Amino acid sequence: MTNKSPGAVPKPKKTATGAAPREDLRVRRTKRALGVALVELMVAEEFDSITVQHVIEKAKVGRTTFYAHFRNTDDLLLSDAERFFGLLEQYFDEPGVAGRRVAPVAELLAHMRDVREFQRALERSGRREVLFDLMAGLLAKLIARRIAVLAPDASALSVPIPVASRMYAGALVELIRWSLDRDDTHSPAWVDARYHEVVWLGLNGAKP
Repeated sequence: MTNKSPGAVPKPKKTATGAAPREDLRVRRTKRALGVALVELMVAEEFDSITVQHVIEKAKVGRTTFYAHFRNTDDLLLSDAERFFGLLEQYFDEPGVAGRRVAPVAELLAHMRDVREFQRALERSGRREVLFDLMAGLLAKLIARRIAVLAPDASALSVPIPVASRMYAGALVELIRWSLDRDDTHSPAWVDARYHEVVWLGLNGAKP
């Protein structure tokens, strides 16, 4: 999970005039520049040695601008992860993308495998589990929304949606952790398919 967006994730949508709102676009660019700077610094050195000054110098952003959006480097890291997940969710909601899936497993895993250096830097920093916890919460919300769409008769489900969404989010985070740490033999698409087999079997034996 980095500021480097996966190729499948769309760019912010434009307005009817063909241009994104000027102020919003400027803020997005600023946040992205700060996120990219932090990721590059994390790959090169220890996280705890990185200061706000280091980040703003690399991003060429003023200190006042930084503090207008973030409290510190930890806040920037978490906010950048949320920004990435928001883009991924936006892509997942595009027509024809999600299908009968409740989460973008293949896309998420492919991206995380693609940024190995950042993953190692995250592990060194001691922040990986914090980001995984954040991801679990974001995934639970997405999964709950998708189950409600795909199985609108909640009374027919063997497990209530709030419980199922937390269970499947936790299982997905653990599956991603396992795949990153121990397994490169299975493709992201294979992992995605096996995960959703388990999801639909658990949801009252429904088939995708």
